[in-house]
Amino acid sequence: MEKSDIILKVCNLYKRFGIKSITMDDAARHLGISKKTLYQNFSDKTELVKETVIQEFKLKEDSFAILSQGDLNAIEELLVYYKIQIRMILDYKPNFVYDLKKYYPSIYDNYVSVKRERIINSVEKNLKKGIDEGYFRPELDVSIISRLTLMRIEGIIHSGLFTPDEIMSPDVFTEIFSYHVYGIVTDKGRNYFENHKAQLTFR
Repeated sequence: MEKSDIILKVCNLYKRFGIKSITMDDAARHLGISKKTLYQNFSDKTELVKETVIQEFKLKEDSFAILSQGDLNAIEELLVYYKIQIRMILDYKPNFVYDLKKYYPSIYDNYVSVKRERIINSVEKNLKKGIDEGYFRPELDVSIISRLTLMRIEGIIHSGLFTPDEIMSPDVFTEIFSYHVYGIVTDKGRNYFENHKAQLTFR
């Protein structure tokens, strides 16, 4: 079994059962490999946890790679971004995050820092593109708006105010998306959004 396969499968175990409850023995047994093989790839559980977190982040990075492909304008790009974020919110595993934060705080802090930086950079890039295209207001404070967007994403995850079904529902998604768009668009952007709103939904 390749190292990357081990990491992916162990990550799924951590998400399902939590990090603390899965020992190296448990991981080897679930994967159908010897404990020796596991230790040939990872010196200890801490290294294994670190590698799973790196892999998890890479998978999320790959999801955002689509934004740099194709010929999307800033509003279309923003829709793709929001859809990816909603799916990531639904994939959120509280037990995994809780154990990571409690038992591997340095790994957790680095993960949160890198994740936040990626989100903020993505939002800033989109805002600047929209301003250049004339869809977003030129006076926007890109730094503030990007951090507000991050705060809203994290708020949806941690507030408990929305159920997973509500988050995934077209109506809630469309309201969240529209709320953000109407706060940043120019008249040109508003006209484009309203003329294409039927296509720019989560349905």
